[in-house]
Amino acid sequence: MGDLLGMPEWLAIVVWTVIVLVTVLAYGNYSIRKTHKLLAKRRPNPTREQFIKLLAPDVDGDVASWLWDTTCPYYQPLTPHPEDHLIKDARIDDDDVTMDWLPTFAKSRQLNWKDWPDWPKGWELTVRNFARWLQLGVDALRQA
Repeated sequence: MGDLLGMPEWLAIVVWTVIVLVTVLAYGNYSIRKTHKLLAKRRPNPTREQFIKLLAPDVDGDVASWLWDTTCPYYQPLTPHPEDHLIKDARIDDDDVTMDWLPTFAKSRQLNWKDWPDWPKGWELTVRNFARWLQLGVDALRQA
């Protein structure tokens, strides 16, 4: 391949790799923007106070507040809504949700994330259900 482009083989591989990476990143950015645009048309963008009120029947205010602070950076320029699916709608990486958020949340409450109850069967991974699961763990571990 390098001979065809008039450059050393190693340089041709580097150039090809960079082109592929730029293409993948550009598509990912386009895909997220398109998804967020469709999301913005489908539902309102609540303020922090509205978000906490929407979750009030299910969770304590501090749980809702923590979830707001955690999810907002993923939504820019939108804001999270309790009915959003974290992966399908918000396009949040599954590893962030399943591996990063719970340990961070539990540590902020001086709780052991390894003792957290299992995710309830049949629950979609929505913002509201994630908040409910956090609340479920807080309540269960504080009673223990």
